[in-house]
Amino acid sequence: MAFEEGHGAEAGIVESKTIRGSHRFDGFQHYKYPQTVGNDTSMDDINFNSHNASDYAIHRMKHTSTMTKEPFVMFEFMKINESLANEKAMAEGQMISKFLDKEAANAQDEGRRNDAERYAIGEGNKKYSATFLDPLFNFFAKYTTQAERQYTGSIALYMPTDIQINDSMVYNEDTRKLGAALESWGSGTKGEFFNLTTLTDPTVLALGAAAVTHFLPFGNAAVAGVLTGAPAIVAQTEVQRHTGRIMNPNELTRYAQTALRTFTFNWTILPDNEKESDEVTKLIKFFRKSSHATRTSSTLVTVPDHVVTSFHGAKDMIQLPPCFIESVNVTYNPNNSSFFKRNNAPVEIGLAVALKEIVPIYSDDVDKGY
Repeated sequence: MAFEEGHGAEAGIVESKTIRGSHRFDGFQHYKYPQTVGNDTSMDDINFNSHNASDYAIHRMKHTSTMTKEPFVMFEFMKINESLANEKAMAEGQMISKFLDKEAANAQDEGRRNDAERYAIGEGNKKYSATFLDPLFNFFAKYTTQAERQYTGSIALYMPTDIQINDSMVYNEDTRKLGAALESWGSGTKGEFFNLTTLTDPTVLALGAAAVTHFLPFGNAAVAGVLTGAPAIVAQTEVQRHTGRIMNPNELTRYAQTALRTFTFNWTILPDNEKESDEVTKLIKFFRKSSHATRTSSTLVTVPDHVVTSFHGAKDMIQLPPCFIESVNVTYNPNNSSFFKRNNAPVEIGLAVALKEIVPIYSDDVDKGY
């Protein structure tokens, strides 16, 4: 069944290289759905002049419109600066080449072609450190700085339902049997340590086996095997039957890490006209292209774009840190097989985008608004 376009505002959407809502011409890609999103706010028309996605996200939180009549969510994209990355790669390659040439010349001039001489004790070791290790450390230190990114554009979509921001921490169950036993020793109650129940516990026996392996000059493997093997299990069982006691497990919950979060957004897109249909096609392509790595050569790829997400027209919502796009799922005509009459474009499109945060947040990030 075919539908005729024109069921909504007839103005259509002006394409990205002219105006996007209040956006002036800036040469970037800007798309939105529906076409009325952001028409009553200029808060999306800001150049934060930052090549750092985290800095950009912090500034963006301070410049979101809470008064727009039509709430929307904006996604802004930050791509690796390829030209700068290539310049750095060439410069580093030249530096490595010069360094290796210099080292080869030094080895030839000094008649030291055997690299093992560089590990000699005394002055030779110091010279090796000065001629090799320091430049090596300086070289790797440069690579601890983040790559520079450049702003490429934005997508604005209506505020979807069911936006979930779930914080979860990872805790592991653990035991401190040995620590508690040593505490009893330190407190003067050695009797709590020197008893068969404690001394036959697997945790204490494992410590004893490690000590035997480390200190005894001979026979250590056999003794350690006895301490941790079947005889130890039998001894522990019999001591428990005889005394009716076991070692206090001293269980505790130990913090491990803060889990990285995933944020999922779902939209149902129903274009009103041909121009809006074209705009939706472009914004989906922008999402998909930004989610993929760029093949630089047969041996290298450039990682995908960072995404800075901001909520407009809604107050006191938890903001999102910079993320990667984890998945983009597109469903055409999920309910009926229907296409527009003029361009045969699908009448209904389901779009689901999942974002994965790059690094976990900490307590001070919550104060910032994340």
